[in-house]
Amino acid sequence: MARPFKDDTYPGVSSRLKNGKTVYRYRAKGMPEIRLPGQPGDPEFEAAYERATQGQGLKAIIIDLPGRALPKTFGHAARRLEATMEWLDFDEATQRKNARLIERFLRMQVDPAYPLTWRDTPVEHLDADHLRAIIESVFAANRTVAKHLLVAIKKLLWVGIEVEKWIKPQDDPSLSIRVRIPKSTANPAWPVPIREKFEARHPIGSPPRTCYALAFWLGNRRGDIASLEWDDLVFEEIELFDGSLEMIEAFDFRQKKNRNRHGGREMFIPIVDKLAQALAPLDRSEGGTVLKNAYGHPFAEKSLTGMMAHWNKQAGIPEGYTLHGLRRTFGTYLAECNIQARAIMEAMGHSSMTVTDEYVRGANKKRMAVDIARAINEREAKRDAMKQRAALRVVK
Repeated sequence: MARPFKDDTYPGVSSRLKNGKTVYRYRAKGMPEIRLPGQPGDPEFEAAYERATQGQGLKAIIIDLPGRALPKTFGHAARRLEATMEWLDFDEATQRKNARLIERFLRMQVDPAYPLTWRDTPVEHLDADHLRAIIESVFAANRTVAKHLLVAIKKLLWVGIEVEKWIKPQDDPSLSIRVRIPKSTANPAWPVPIREKFEARHPIGSPPRTCYALAFWLGNRRGDIASLEWDDLVFEEIELFDGSLEMIEAFDFRQKKNRNRHGGREMFIPIVDKLAQALAPLDRSEGGTVLKNAYGHPFAEKSLTGMMAHWNKQAGIPEGYTLHGLRRTFGTYLAECNIQARAIMEAMGHSSMTVTDEYVRGANKKRMAVDIARAINEREAKRDAMKQRAALRVVK
């Protein structure tokens, strides 16, 4: 059992017998014991005692705590980001996606030859060359992931710039880096011949035709189509821009997208004649969802993707034309009707003009092509008329 060493020259030293031999240890309050070699007065004893009293004989114990973060590092920025109101405003799915991408970045080594990761690296040490190398390494395998990873890293840089002021806006290394991915060819808009084939195969009143009509003439997503109820159908007196007063039948509901984030976008969509015709034979007495299967039960949201593929196959429609493609058909239809971009955005529930502008640009591109063709035809018609005219005879 350890006992105090009696020599006041060596405070903190204790001794005990071990295998018939006296051993000496040094221990400061609250610290582990340190073995001292030899006997008091021996050179090795004196050197070990001096190191122990100066704290040099202690071995640091490093505990890797979950969520640890050194000041002003990317790890710190990640923890700070999760406390911002901008982050809390994201829905759970968006938070999970960004958290996964951020963690992937934090685990990357700054240099393959050293164990240092970006988690423990100060935000100010990331320059454009490092960031480009990171994004290009991912871009080679998957362009979409590279784009999303860049967005996730930008969120950490935003913390360092706008929230904590660790770096200046002009020092943002992401300013010169862009990731462009090819425009998706999935879910194309349904051309008129394809729509006509579907309508010819599935009569009004059938579940396929009801699903098709809701998706096309409301221009909304799969979840909204599946959950739309008869109670969402309202009659409201509306004073129009020209001053006239009309009673309007419309669906009034909130979109499912971002419902957890800000309650979902509120939609008011008047019933057009073609949609009214599709809804007319449906039984409304039981209430519930507008779209029901042959047994009178609602469709599960995820099942509609497979069902639309099945209904298209019955109609002899090639693969690739989807339920979401009907939403794009609606957007294209509005743009071709020369509806203003802002109105299209509101009608489809877009959160920004980015997607809306694509519909407008597509419609305008076709209009310009038609104008070019007309100009060519008019010019050639003039040339043909000129050739057919007889040469003028000049009389002196």
